[in-house]
Amino acid sequence: MNYQVILKTKLQKGNPKGLNEKRIKRIEEALNWKTGPSLEKQEKHFIAELPNTMVVYFLKPGKEVFRDKKPNPNDMKPCVGYGDKTYGFNDMWKQLSKISVHDFEMFRAVLTLIYRNAFMLDHVEEGGNIRYRPSKEISECIKRMGQSIDDLLDYGLLGLLHFMDTLAWNEDVKYHVEDGEATLKGKYNWRTGRINTLLTCITIPYKTCLFVKDILERSSKPKNIDWALVYDTMQMLLWAKGVCPPRPDDLIKWLSPYIVEDTSPQKLF
Repeated sequence: MNYQVILKTKLQKGNPKGLNEKRIKRIEEALNWKTGPSLEKQEKHFIAELPNTMVVYFLKPGKEVFRDKKPNPNDMKPCVGYGDKTYGFNDMWKQLSKISVHDFEMFRAVLTLIYRNAFMLDHVEEGGNIRYRPSKEISECIKRMGQSIDDLLDYGLLGLLHFMDTLAWNEDVKYHVEDGEATLKGKYNWRTGRINTLLTCITIPYKTCLFVKDILERSSKPKNIDWALVYDTMQMLLWAKGVCPPRPDDLIKWLSPYIVEDTSPQKLF
């Protein structure tokens, strides 16, 4: 299967048409969900069932609702699998890093799927709700890739992509609700939340992989190891308060020919 052809994706410029409408619909859907009274009595909201019978869902409320400082009243807990295991950014980064050392080319293909996920290129509307539903061709691609790497991942490749989708959904709810209303024109930039969260999940594993490769290649001459590969990323995370989305040039450099420059005129908002 030619992953490079199937996953070929144009670099998304500006604010792509239709993206914000999808995000707003999802935020509004989550705001309408019933919430439980405590973390011990959460309400469960079903999102999808995967082919391996695993379930994608949210538990509401999430733990940030009960923080002493700056509580997030709309926080939810994204879940994939058979239990209510806590799963975070570091878990995703670690699993993506496992793929990078197992098969670097497949790793680049997975990062392309994450890029598509960030911009909701594989999302469709079902009954008024927006859901992650890759096309038949891309779903087959994910299935084939999973045959090689699913054992490296807690929930398999499809489960990981669904979890990242729900995590990004929760980030949008966190940042883009003001006075009880969904908005992408409030105090936070429209890229805050979903976009920056998932793009950071490209930068961290990719640059970490480059650092590991550099160590292996220069192990006989440790003084030549390029430490900037890791410390520059750490500095970016500090400057940008936990996110470090790649620049467009980086995406082309890292993920070409999966991600390609769009030379045609693009309609934006």
